[in-house]
Amino acid sequence: MKTVLLAGVPQSPNLGDGLIALTLNRLIAMRGTHRVIHFDLLHGQWEADESHIAAADSARLQAASGAETFSSSSMTGSLPKRTREEGTAGRPQLADIQANARIRLNASGASKRMTPDTLRRWKAYWLDKRRNAKLNEPLRKAVAQADAVFIGGGHLLIDTYWTFPLAIRRIAAEAKRQRKPLHLLLVGARGPWSRQASRWLLDACRYAATIAVRDEDSLSFLLGMDPSLAAKTVALADPALYTPETFGLPAAGAQQQQAGYPMGRSAAHPVKPSSAWPKGGASRRPVVGLGIMDPNEMNRHCPYRWEREACAAWWQSAAETLAARGCEVRLFTNGAATDNAFVEQYVKPLCEEVQHTTVMRYPTTVGQLMDSIADCDVVIAQRLHACIPALALGKPTYGIIWDRKLENIFAELNLAEQLIDFRIPAERTIGSVGLDGLLPDAFLPALERKKRELFEHIGSILP
Repeated sequence: MKTVLLAGVPQSPNLGDGLIALTLNRLIAMRGTHRVIHFDLLHGQWEADESHIAAADSARLQAASGAETFSSSSMTGSLPKRTREEGTAGRPQLADIQANARIRLNASGASKRMTPDTLRRWKAYWLDKRRNAKLNEPLRKAVAQADAVFIGGGHLLIDTYWTFPLAIRRIAAEAKRQRKPLHLLLVGARGPWSRQASRWLLDACRYAATIAVRDEDSLSFLLGMDPSLAAKTVALADPALYTPETFGLPAAGAQQQQAGYPMGRSAAHPVKPSSAWPKGGASRRPVVGLGIMDPNEMNRHCPYRWEREACAAWWQSAAETLAARGCEVRLFTNGAATDNAFVEQYVKPLCEEVQHTTVMRYPTTVGQLMDSIADCDVVIAQRLHACIPALALGKPTYGIIWDRKLENIFAELNLAEQLIDFRIPAERTIGSVGLDGLLPDAFLPALERKKRELFEHIGSILP
């Protein structure tokens, strides 16, 4: 059995990164039996100990995929029972704060904004030096066991004040030292890069046998940094398009079964299927999920600015508009502590009196996040990994503009018209959202093509 070292950030508090790891693991398993060693760029390898894996999920994953995995308990765990409760007399049933949910609002004060970039970079450098003592020996052993080293997926080729560049340098340098093939897999790339970050990231790119970025914008940026990478670099898609196969849910489009590659249902990490779309005359109100992000995250990733108070009021207006249109509204997050805190402190108080509106439990596992999404008929969200799994499940999905990566991926799936500008009042934009359960005709062919390309690329680089 061949072994693959898969390095990413699945232990990130944003559960979208855990989703990336699980869907990549599933894609690898669909191409044959492989042993997958998961290695977090910032935290190291997970122990192959059953105490770190919920027994039920471990058995389901191994039985369904044939892949031997080393996983984190933050990515797995027994899946929740039905998380949404119907409101009584139209009143929302607001979720209580769970004991294990992370709830901490990111700072946005003047002191943080005034910290020089140079100081932040040197802080990251010294933190990385401290990680060396913890990570270098486990990494050396993991690379020694691997027949190939993958770095991905996720938005990794970015200069996070040297944090990711240093971590990627560590993995790439060890792969090169042991003469193991390196593949950068389904990563996002964005500038600006500092001079030193450029050196570290481009060194990794130049050693890599192949580079697959997840969108055309990332490809353009990377080739702008080094045109010589063009021969080995391709733009594909995000692995979360394989959410249905990973979680045992119906994929968008029945014709995928005849697309020439295995699709089918998987028993791995099952969550309940979404309710059938309400037909004309049905008494059930369509369920619309609102995936909310702390707008302070926009300060780090895009030129847009959205004050928390204004953002909370926008989501309140969105919930009111949808409730007035006959919908049940579900507010959810991707599990990041700052998103949870923003909902808890800003959005939840405004929505306590909104009819037919529920704040979902804050997810602590990827399965819980998928459970929230699967329960919806329509999804309107800002986080990329709330939108992509919803689209993969064939749910009408609308993305709130912020980071170019979301806008680019929607455009590549022929869904540019389903982007919502938060600068326009919610009663105007949300009031025109389609509730007929339909996606544009051009979407499904694009989805099928993207998934086929992912499947073929994984097969081409596996040992």
